[in-house]
Amino acid sequence: MLGLTKLKQATQSKEAFIRFLEAPPPEGEDAANHDKRNLRWTNVDLAPSPPQDRKWTQWTFLAFWVAHAAGAGSWTAGSSLINVGLAPRDAYIAIATSHILITILIVLNGRGPARYHIGFPVFARTSYGMWGSYVAIMMRAIVCIIWNGTNSYYGGRCLTVAFTAIFPSYAKIPALPKSASISSPDLLSFFIFMFFFIGISFVHSRDLKWFYIGKSIFVFAAMHAILIWWVVKSHGVTFAYIAVDKPISSTAHIWLVLRAFNTGLGTASSLTVNQGDMARYADKPGSALWTTLIGYPIASALPCLYGILVAAAGRKITGTAFWNLWDVLAYMLEQYPDNHGARFGIFLCAVAVALSYLAVNLATNSLPFGSDVTAMFPRWMTIRRGQVICTILGIAIVPWKLLNNAAAFLTFLSGYGYWLSPIAAIMFVDYYLIKKGNIMINDLYDGSPSSRYWFSKGLNWRAVIVTVLALLPCLPSLAWSIAPKKVHISPSAQNLFYISFVMTWAIAGAMYYASYIIFPEKNLEIDEKSLAFEDMANELDRQEADAQTSWLERSSESEANEPPVESLGDKAVQVDTEKGQPQAYVVLAR
Repeated sequence: MLGLTKLKQATQSKEAFIRFLEAPPPEGEDAANHDKRNLRWTNVDLAPSPPQDRKWTQWTFLAFWVAHAAGAGSWTAGSSLINVGLAPRDAYIAIATSHILITILIVLNGRGPARYHIGFPVFARTSYGMWGSYVAIMMRAIVCIIWNGTNSYYGGRCLTVAFTAIFPSYAKIPALPKSASISSPDLLSFFIFMFFFIGISFVHSRDLKWFYIGKSIFVFAAMHAILIWWVVKSHGVTFAYIAVDKPISSTAHIWLVLRAFNTGLGTASSLTVNQGDMARYADKPGSALWTTLIGYPIASALPCLYGILVAAAGRKITGTAFWNLWDVLAYMLEQYPDNHGARFGIFLCAVAVALSYLAVNLATNSLPFGSDVTAMFPRWMTIRRGQVICTILGIAIVPWKLLNNAAAFLTFLSGYGYWLSPIAAIMFVDYYLIKKGNIMINDLYDGSPSSRYWFSKGLNWRAVIVTVLALLPCLPSLAWSIAPKKVHISPSAQNLFYISFVMTWAIAGAMYYASYIIFPEKNLEIDEKSLAFEDMANELDRQEADAQTSWLERSSESEANEPPVESLGDKAVQVDTEKGQPQAYVVLAR
């Protein structure tokens, strides 16, 4: 009824209709301030998360990371390496080691957003500038669209197996023309997957902790069941079983191992910049630290191991190392044409794998894209609206034409990490080495030259130039790896693509730090060097605690009908008498 009332009010005038379309203002802001606020830089999803939205405890983060790691991506990354000629033991060691390194980067880049309760698009303003942040935002948004469509296609393939297990005639739907590059059942399953995905996108990310807990248990159980079936069916399998198809030189072997390492970094590279979109909801900064450092490397190593073992078992049984889970499940289904119990078990496993794609898609593609378009169009967009747009664009890219073999999948993973690596490096160096963990929170929402993050006409030229320059060394090898017709470059240049993430990260980090030494900033509003690490974050925490204490003291003395307002410098804190705590960090335009 509330929605119908708002819709009815929106039809009363042109101004009311425009107000209806606008994104809500930051929580706690009244109508008068809504008219005065800077619509270019803030709305309810861009403002720092108030205390009542910080619901993610350390156990929530553990469940999230286990849920994310217990996904088909980690499984497929390991198994696909077998198909390109790497020995299973080498593939596993390379992937597991890379996940330890990427986890450290994830934790480090999530520290700032956890302390200041802001997402990636706003956090990027600290290093790229108010307008320059659009460079980082659009770079991430592009890969989010591609991955959103790709994961949805993979999830749809798993649903095809699930539906066929219950309804065998599902696989016999009349075929599409060969030019469509997709079968009729897979296309229908793709749209069914998208239907459920859009539905869960309307649940705010801060409220999804139980979803991730349930998903992690369900998916891990399914993956264990799949592994056990293949090991039993093959009468045991070990790393030593699979030998490479053709002998290779020691040099070629080293580059294959580096390729595996780079692929492992690529599977989780998005989280080095996406972490802020989840860490902002941490109940305290430390909640996202140890559970991430311990939970993610262990949880991600298991699906990778299972994928390699199942690929080994597949080659032992059939002569083919199945690199994707839908082929694994489809083969299992073929063995039970009339066994209803077994087919139902395969149905559950296929649904679990599809669920893993849905959950990963939601956290690492849909939510980040929603945050990005909200930052680009804060007057009109919210995260939920952005998620719907991401889903539509994910369909528009026709993902089934992008990937159809293991080599293409590995190239895609590696290219993803290469593309985001300089952004992650710049944000790391800027927060820890340049700004010493001190951020002027209100200036992140101030689009005037007086803002600390205005730099030169809203652009920090250092970050933008370094981003471009860091991408250049590996650009020819990227073109060589994805071009329909092979680009002729030297073997040495080709191999650069297999170390693209580490190389690009190191170049970007070193160049960005050097740019501040050679061209230091002048006329700063505040000199971060005079402050201890995260002094400003500690001060904000003290102010918030004081506001909470003040409210508790007053609430014991009177039962005021109107919620009081506390002043925190140039912030406003709206006290929520129903929830019993201040709604902190309502950012007002200057």
